[in-house]
Amino acid sequence: MRQRLAWLSTAPLMFAGLIAGHQLAYRLVYSDAHARADALARSGHAYLGYVPLALSVSLGVLLAGLALQTRAGFRGIPRRTLASPLIVLLPPIAFAVQEFAERLLHTGHAPWTLVVQPTLLLGVAFQLPFALAALLIAWLLDSAARAIGRALRDLPQPAFQAFVPEPVRVVAVPRAAGLARGYGERAPPFARRP
Repeated sequence: MRQRLAWLSTAPLMFAGLIAGHQLAYRLVYSDAHARADALARSGHAYLGYVPLALSVSLGVLLAGLALQTRAGFRGIPRRTLASPLIVLLPPIAFAVQEFAERLLHTGHAPWTLVVQPTLLLGVAFQLPFALAALLIAWLLDSAARAIGRALRDLPQPAFQAFVPEPVRVVAVPRAAGLARGYGERAPPFARRP
């Protein structure tokens, strides 16, 4: 569970870094906006219209992850970092796979000359600094969320009571049984004699 908690804040930031590196590589290779739009259209980048939606979903996942990190800090659950520092290599690999998949899905084949195209080389080169920045930002946000959770946990008890209502306790007085009060149990009425 703790491992997945770290991914909730790391993955959206790495996705945003992947998109930012992708945009920057194409912007540097094709400085003219018309040439860039033509190159993007020819290489299967029509999905870029959905990037704002994907980034919004990523922001929601990030906020949910930070809320869960705050809860974990409040509960005192120890922090566990990601398993391997090799996670930094995921965005460059993802970028290369993304470029090949875009060509393959758009044209039906991916040319092997794609490996030496400047957009792929620059894009892969930009992914490493963006991935490092995403990891650093994720670590800082997770640390801040856990610190907020610990601060909420360490609030003085009366101050925290204002946030959580105390349940109402009603003490019921025990009632004496019917015979103890002098009343008998219910019975049929007396028969009158004529």
